[in-house]
Amino acid sequence: MSRPRRTPAPPSDERGSTLVVVLIIMLVLSLGGLTAATVVTNTTASLVGSRSNAEARAAADAGLADAVAHVRRTDVVCNLSLTNATAPRYDVASTCEGGRATFVSTGYGVSGGAVTLSAVYDYSVENIGGEGDMVFFGKTTFTDEVLAHTLDDELLSIVIPTGDFTCQSVIPANIVLSGSFATKGGCDVQGSVVAGGTLDMSNGGDTIRGTVSVSGSGSNNIQGTIGGDLLAGGTVDFGWNAKTVGGDVVTAGSAYLGSQRLLGSLTLPLSATLQMESGSVAGGINEPESVTTPAAAPTFDPWFDYRYQQSDWQGFDVVTLTDVRGSTAVGTCGYFNASPGTGWGSLGTLTTPTIVDARACSELSSNNGSHPEVFLNTDLVLLADDFDLTMLTVRAAGGASPSVWVVVEDTLADGKPTCVRGSDILINGTIMATGVTAMAYTPCIIDVAGMGHDEWSGAFYGGSFDYGGGLSFYGDQILLPNMPESATSVGAETIEALGTLVSQRDLR
Repeated sequence: MSRPRRTPAPPSDERGSTLVVVLIIMLVLSLGGLTAATVVTNTTASLVGSRSNAEARAAADAGLADAVAHVRRTDVVCNLSLTNATAPRYDVASTCEGGRATFVSTGYGVSGGAVTLSAVYDYSVENIGGEGDMVFFGKTTFTDEVLAHTLDDELLSIVIPTGDFTCQSVIPANIVLSGSFATKGGCDVQGSVVAGGTLDMSNGGDTIRGTVSVSGSGSNNIQGTIGGDLLAGGTVDFGWNAKTVGGDVVTAGSAYLGSQRLLGSLTLPLSATLQMESGSVAGGINEPESVTTPAAAPTFDPWFDYRYQQSDWQGFDVVTLTDVRGSTAVGTCGYFNASPGTGWGSLGTLTTPTIVDARACSELSSNNGSHPEVFLNTDLVLLADDFDLTMLTVRAAGGASPSVWVVVEDTLADGKPTCVRGSDILINGTIMATGVTAMAYTPCIIDVAGMGHDEWSGAFYGGSFDYGGGLSFYGDQILLPNMPESATSVGAETIEALGTLVSQRDLR
């Protein structure tokens, strides 16, 4: 019996399932494409943002560098405000408190990003002006025969409104002058120097312990040691004595560095020449496109013309001497000038402020062999056309603190010392002892001859200074009537010296 043959089933139709698979694959690929596009878009945005932030950071860094360079050129640390409107764009401001200067610099990227950085530095303030203890309107030299001292912890102030200064001694002072400053061996300036000319330190053993600012465009020769910054308007030639400059050096000219060691930075124009031998620069070398003359020339009040008026000295009695040939009577020139010089001793009996008017005498002199010693109880004005104070000693009587004015008038009111021949003040074995505050004023020469040993406590204001020897000078401020204090503190300048970096951080 035959079995019925099975009829095979028709093949199944798979076209629908294939379509589903294709759709799924297309969906996956679309999602992948969208994801990739998102990743590319986000990556591009991230790269753009990173570039903008990098540009902003670089601009902020440039702002800090510009601010520090500006401060080192100008010595103005506090309340600084700098803006650069072209790339790199930045704004920088500084504030000072508690011996710290804080610089905040915000830099801007091309696409609008901003980064703000803060840098904190140490800084110090030094006043190199102050009350003028010695003011000379002419070329001045201090040798080791001139011994300057202070009565307190402050430095003296020596002001030379017209002329150069040569240092050959230890000088506990700040020195401000219109001309050039030179050291010729044995020089130790314990303060700072500001000069309108140049600096010539010709001896390796010479030292200026503070800041040096020389605005002249000529060449500067540095063989010795400078403790602070050096700001120079001209070229600087450092020597081969292996000495140091303790601060930063900024020059508007070229620089030659022998074996000198610069413990701060060196800044000079890119166009200038820098020749380095065996010397070193610890703080790095900056070469901007240009350097504005970093040292400002000092300015001075004109000469203070003083012409005697009795009304200037309210409360003073007046003793007027007469010139009676050969007489030594009370009230005559010979009472003081001739032996035994009784007039000088009589000053110790004064009990009220007194003016001795000796303008009728050829001079007022203690050079008569009597070696007078006066113990003053009260203030005293000595007025004459010429002084010879040889071997005169003036001391304060017990419990008194007298002031003494030794005055040669300047009768021509023209703002400059008008010197008439023989109108000097001769200091020769003279002692104006501590306890007495004395001013010597003359449009001619304050002449230190140095017989024995001279001592002066107070102030000098003269047309010029002639050093002889053996002077011990103790600065103590004293003025003439109507004399502005600026007349003796001329050229005063405050220097804010930037120190080392304390910290730096991002603010945003």
